[in-house]
Amino acid sequence: MSDIAVENYKKSVAKIFDRYGQKIERIGKQLAPIEGELEKLQKVKTPSPDEKKKIAELTKKRDALHKEADTAGLELKIELMVIQLPPQADEKELIKLPAWMQEIIKKKGIPLGKVSIAPDVSIDFKAKKLKYVGITIRW
Repeated sequence: MSDIAVENYKKSVAKIFDRYGQKIERIGKQLAPIEGELEKLQKVKTPSPDEKKKIAELTKKRDALHKEADTAGLELKIELMVIQLPPQADEKELIKLPAWMQEIIKKKGIPLGKVSIAPDVSIDFKAKKLKYVGITIRW
C-alpha cells in the first residue's frame, strides 16, 4: 500500500518540478540574450550616453528576470511543502526521497545557461512531513 502512495507522491512532485522547469526555462531563454548583450556593452571602456542608457535598461530587465526566477523558486517551495508525504509510507522509502528529488532535477535538465540549481530537502521521518525545501539558484 505504501508503494502506491509513495509513487503517487513522486508523480505529484514530478508535476510540480515540470511546472517550475517550464517557468525557469522561459526565464532562461529571455535572460540569455540580455546577459550576452550586457556583457558586450560592459566591456566598452568609455560608453556613450546611449550605451549607458542601454546598459541601465538591460540591467533593469535582467534584475526583473532574476526576481521572477526567485518568485518561481518560492512558489516551488510552497507547492512542495503543501503536498503531504504519505503517512503510511515506509521510512526506508522516505529516506530515498531527497536523493530522488535531486536526481529528478538532473534528469529533467532545467536549462539555464550560466545558472546552476541546487535543491536542498529535509524530511522529518518520524512525523513523515517535509521539514524544509530549498532551491538555490546561482547566477
